[in-house]
Order: sequence, then structure tokens, then C-alpha cells
Amino acid sequence: MKKLIPLLIAFTCLHLSAAAAEPALTGRAAELFRKAQGGRWFADAAKLKPDFVPTSDGQSFLVVWRAVPEPKRWIVSLHGTQGFATDDLALWHPHVKGREVGLVCVQWWLGAGDRTDAYYAPQQLYREIDAALQKLGVQSGTAMLHGFSRGSANSYAVAALDAGRGRRYFSLAVANSGGVGLDYPPTRAIVNGAFGPRPLQGTRWITVAGGRDPNPDRDGIPGMRRAAAWLKEQGATVVTAIEDPQEGHGALHRSAKHARTVLDVFLNAKP
Repeated sequence: MKKLIPLLIAFTCLHLSAAAAEPALTGRAAELFRKAQGGRWFADAAKLKPDFVPTSDGQSFLVVWRAVPEPKRWIVSLHGTQGFATDDLALWHPHVKGREVGLVCVQWWLGAGDRTDAYYAPQQLYREIDAALQKLGVQSGTAMLHGFSRGSANSYAVAALDAGRGRRYFSLAVANSGGVGLDYPPTRAIVNGAFGPRPLQGTRWITVAGGRDPNPDRDGIPGMRRAAAWLKEQGATVVTAIEDPQEGHGALHRSAKHARTVLDVFLNAKP
């Protein structure tokens, strides 16, 4: 019996640990979380023990993690095509650990296919971002919006919503390897005034591009230069353009130098 007690204790601890790792998600959100468990960097994200918050419609979830107990600044991150918010957390973690930053990664792909309706529209995205940031007590001007690839292509509309009709959370936005599609419905909505007159006026941006991007005219250096020019036409300020000739799609997180450049601009600016 004495030999069994340590085994029972170990089993109980393992069971409790596994239970704690499972988020309180139900229905479609729980199904999507199980799909996210197959993500490339899920194991790295799970080690950080983030909070998993269901979206208001129960279709998805957000991943919330704090580098310090009470972050002074927050990063909202939008993953790329058929991506996972948990992977976004894992990619950001090496660059933000030790800084007074919190992360909100939005699972905005709904897990089935690649049609437009397989993703949250910018209005739905901002609804969930707003709800999460309000709950966290995030103040205007203390957050940064980051979008990678398809997330970047939608970040222009999300930033326009925030600045034009929203709470102005974002003091900086980062368009990472995802250009502006002038025929893309969210971009047309900006130009057509759906988010207010010239909603990007006064917003601040950093663009990121790699010289070896497989779609250079859309997401590579030529594409992001055009995106920067378009942002300036809308009245935005492009603080800096990160261009890495040796990198491909997603240059930001593969380089500590590039990530540090972005974070220094964000964290050193007055809210």
C-alpha cells in the first residue's frame, strides 16, 4: 500500500495538470481549439499557460497572456491564412518576455476552408478585440495592432474601425508581409467611408517585408512599399519600413533585431 501512495499522488497531479490545461471552451470554440492543438507551435504556447477566452458568439476564442502580472502595454495579433492564435503567442513570446507587455491573439480563422466567410470580417474582429480589451482594462493609445499576411491585409480595416468609429486603442499598427488589396472589400470599405471620413488619418504604421517573399508584388518589398504609399495617401504616418532582403514571408518574428525595432517604437512612444 505504501508503494501505491506515491503512484496515486503522481497520477492525481497529472490528472489535475491536464484538466488545468484544457480551456473552458464549449461547442464550436472547443472544436476549433482542438484543431489548434495540431498547430506547429501549440506545445510552446501551452507551456506559457495562457488564458483562453471564448468569443461573444461562441464560434472561436482569443489567447491572452501576460509577460508581467500588470502589463502597461498590449499587443493584439492577427494570424495569417488558416493560422492559429496559439502559434502567434509562441512566435511573439521570445521577443516580449521580460517586457511590460500583454498579448491578445485572436483566433479569427474559424477552422473550415479558406473562403472569406471562413474568417471573421473586420467588424466582427473589432467587436471581439474591443470586448477583450475592455475586460482587461486597456486604455486608449496603449495597444499595438499586428497583422501577419492575411491578418495584415485585414489590419488596415481593423485599424480604420478603431480610429474612425472605435476606442482608439492602437497607437501603432504593424503590417507584416500583407499588402493592401485595393479591390479587397475591407479596403474598399475604408475608401468608401464605411468607417468614417479618412479614418486612417493620423494613424502610425510600421511595414515589414522580406526580399524572398513568394508573392513579392503583394506581400514582399514591392508590395509593402505600395502599401506604405497608400497609407500615406490616407493620411497615415509610416514610422519605419523594415525590409530584409534575405528573408521570406514573415520576416518579423524570425529576426530578434526586427522584433526589437518594432517593440522599441511601440514601447518608447508616449500613450
